[in-house]
Amino acid sequence: MDSGFVDRMERAARKRRARIGIGVDGGGQEIVAGMKEAGEYAEIVMVGDPGSDSEVGGVNLVRAEDPASALVDLLAKGEIDGAVRGNLSATRVMRRIAGTFEVRVRRISLLSLPGWSFFLAPVGIDEGDCISDRLDLAVGGAGYLKDMGVDPKVSVLSGGRMEDLGRSDRIDRTLAEAELVARLARDGGVRAEHRGILIETCRGDDLIVAPDGISGNLIFRTLMLLSGARGFGAPVIMDPVFVDSSRARKSFGGPIMLASALVAMKGR
Repeated sequence: MDSGFVDRMERAARKRRARIGIGVDGGGQEIVAGMKEAGEYAEIVMVGDPGSDSEVGGVNLVRAEDPASALVDLLAKGEIDGAVRGNLSATRVMRRIAGTFEVRVRRISLLSLPGWSFFLAPVGIDEGDCISDRLDLAVGGAGYLKDMGVDPKVSVLSGGRMEDLGRSDRIDRTLAEAELVARLARDGGVRAEHRGILIETCRGDDLIVAPDGISGNLIFRTLMLLSGARGFGAPVIMDPVFVDSSRARKSFGGPIMLASALVAMKGR
């Protein structure tokens, strides 16, 4: 996807201004100010407690002792159009998502570099450890992008070039597994290609599937936290719309925009 994809998402979010819930656990006036700035993209409902000294005028607030449960319950009941994790514990929120919606939590993270936007998976350190997980990410992620009007090209990464076969058992295994994931994804109607370790050849593709969650998380952190890529959060592959977001963020405008745009683009 070219960088114009993000511009299209921003326009869709502004036009729709979906009702988006976001979890808050502290953060004070800084996090409230960020919510007000993101108000151009959505009607925002903060769920939790930003802190007793915070002035929340102009932003909806649902105070809750257990904001993770409250946020997911609002989404399940349809009282909000979509949700963003915010600065809540990932473990608690994802466990609640899995139980409430009876899904295995699989996330694809949207990143933007100059001239190119793409989704990356797996980004959770405990995701993508087996062939079936990565195949689900490739096929499910491609389907999610199709719902957004994208005809996706998928790159599957491994631990070496094909010519590296035989250098170690671990490299051989990653090569074989990535070849299998790409082939099975193609059998499922996905335009998928195994690109070995050559992540630089993925430029222009729409979804990159890393060899496992640890390497995917390292790619994400290197690009976003060291190299200045724009990150917009990681939608969970499910209905309704839920966007995961790193607590390392200072502003949640990107994930809020993404959630509102997804509501609009998926016709919710």
